[in-house]
Amino acid sequence: MIGGSLARRYARALLDIGQEERQLRRVLSEVEEFGKAFEGATALREVLEADDISRQDKHAALDGVLSKAGFLPTTKSFLSLLIEKGRMNVLPQILVALRRMVEELEGIERVEVVVPMPMSGTQKDLLQTVLERRTGKKVVLEETVDPAVLGGMVVRVGSTVYDGSVRTQIHQIRENLEKG
Repeated sequence: MIGGSLARRYARALLDIGQEERQLRRVLSEVEEFGKAFEGATALREVLEADDISRQDKHAALDGVLSKAGFLPTTKSFLSLLIEKGRMNVLPQILVALRRMVEELEGIERVEVVVPMPMSGTQKDLLQTVLERRTGKKVVLEETVDPAVLGGMVVRVGSTVYDGSVRTQIHQIRENLEKG
């Protein structure tokens, strides 16, 4: 959990700076872009996370990547700080925390939906509309297909789970029959 609280502190600091500079969405997208490059480039990740490589060499590698990207000074400073503190390995958790914080500020709620087969566009639109009315926020659906659900769906909004799956209904019927 220490990694989680550490990631939230870094994310909160970057959020505050991004808000102050009125560049929050751009900072988020730049850090996400770097995060994808960082995860996709094994050599870059190894260099920036290695203990036996000097900070100067790590900064040179980072500058080589960032010079082409045209990132804001805030984003560059933040990534340099992660190198200075030896925290580049926490970047994925920082990104998750930062994205959540930005979306919370913007009134966006990510909702996980587990269904037995892909939903049609109409079904997604209807579910999104219902959830937006219920939550009072803009909803972004994250659909997962799991044939084990059998039918219906399982919806997770924050820490609340709405389980309308056939699998759960069958399980409840079985329990009721066993109880007599």
